[in-house]
Amino acid sequence: MPKTNRFRRGLAPLGVLALAVVLLCTAWLHLGWRAIDVTLEDLAGDPAALRGFTLNGRLNWNFSHDSLHFSLHDGYLDTELVFDDEDAPFLDRPIVSTVQTYAIATAERAAAERSATEVPQLSDSDRTVQTVVTRLDRMYTLSVIVPGQENRIVRFSAGELTLDEPVMVESQVLDSPNELYTLYDYSWINPDTAARNSWPDSIVDARPFVLDGVPVVCWEQDYLGKAPGLYRVNGLTEDEVVALPRDGTRGGEDILCGSTGFGTLEPFYCPDDAAQALVGAAMADGSSLLLYLDADNTVWADLVDGSGNRIDHQQVTSLPVADSYSAEVKTRTTDRDAVVSLSSMDLSPSGTENRTSRLAALRVADGKFTVVHCQDQDPANTAVTAVLNAEGNALLLAWFHDAPLPAADNGNQPEDGILLEVRPLTGGASYRGLLRTGTDRDWSNLYDAYSQQRKDRYLTFDPLEGGNLT
Repeated sequence: MPKTNRFRRGLAPLGVLALAVVLLCTAWLHLGWRAIDVTLEDLAGDPAALRGFTLNGRLNWNFSHDSLHFSLHDGYLDTELVFDDEDAPFLDRPIVSTVQTYAIATAERAAAERSATEVPQLSDSDRTVQTVVTRLDRMYTLSVIVPGQENRIVRFSAGELTLDEPVMVESQVLDSPNELYTLYDYSWINPDTAARNSWPDSIVDARPFVLDGVPVVCWEQDYLGKAPGLYRVNGLTEDEVVALPRDGTRGGEDILCGSTGFGTLEPFYCPDDAAQALVGAAMADGSSLLLYLDADNTVWADLVDGSGNRIDHQQVTSLPVADSYSAEVKTRTTDRDAVVSLSSMDLSPSGTENRTSRLAALRVADGKFTVVHCQDQDPANTAVTAVLNAEGNALLLAWFHDAPLPAADNGNQPEDGILLEVRPLTGGASYRGLLRTGTDRDWSNLYDAYSQQRKDRYLTFDPLEGGNLT
């Protein structure tokens, strides 16, 4: 009996110790979660100004597949940590990749192939074949990349280029050929300035949208017989490109010539008075938005139905005469709204860049614009994103807020949060706040032992148009 009592008395300290360990672990995990969680800090104004706004995004770490999703809605902040986040890549925005190549002109191909020579290589894994030509075909390849869907690709000629002197072109013969690789066929890889200046490197806006399952791009200028406006991309998938018939030879091997075009751009909506198309977006009820400049530098917003007919037309603003113009639709949480950053840049004779930037907010309902607003913004500090509130009378602007680097660190500037500002459309600011990401807290400077680098945090906003969300 005494031995049993001693045994029980021995268990009591162990139980206390185990309970202490559990409590410590719970506290440690709680503090750790607070360290990586996104928090909202009010800086100035009335937090009630956040009512009616929705802003979604996520926090990621380099060398990690985890995501911390956050949603700011009506002034409340919800967060969710997702380990091995498989859906994160599908939240990226669609984009158009434009590649320019100089392929052998069809009329000169036979002679170029006869004079081709193989360059000695240090390994047997691939071969390089070279030849000389004076006539080249300038080729554009547009790849529309929508996460979660197959890429759609079109290739077309920008016209032949005849050179005064022969130039060397080369191709790499790989064990696993890729018909879309720049050096799959003979290509001029070091064009001179005159050649590069003979055709524009930007012909479409980088942000496409999807309409009835078909990608749509904004063709910017009157070029190659195409008017500024919106065009459907009837492109091929990568497998369909591979399946195209071989129509030439390179080093004695049958290949798909780099000068062979495929796919088409089909006009969808091109306003008669457009001097430059700026940007397009898919809107509510199957409609589309196009912002464009006319010859007087007036920016117009057109709402277009699913058949390509204009159903509303509103003046947005005017921009000064400049060398270049650009526009970007900010990430959105509803397809009834579009907040667009408009920019112009003029280069003075002394080399000084004179920039103008404005922010346009538009809302559509029942086939009409119900909000058309434009305000100036600092060209040196444009908002990363901006959204309209439910009432349509204020904007929530967001900027990345950079944390100071540690004294011994010379790496990339970490982003410690998102600076928020509510601006009524009537002017002024009614609220300022900061979404903090925990860079200043204990667990923020996570370290990856494998890469031996600090896990810097980076922020993105969830787009309405992202891949599976379309």
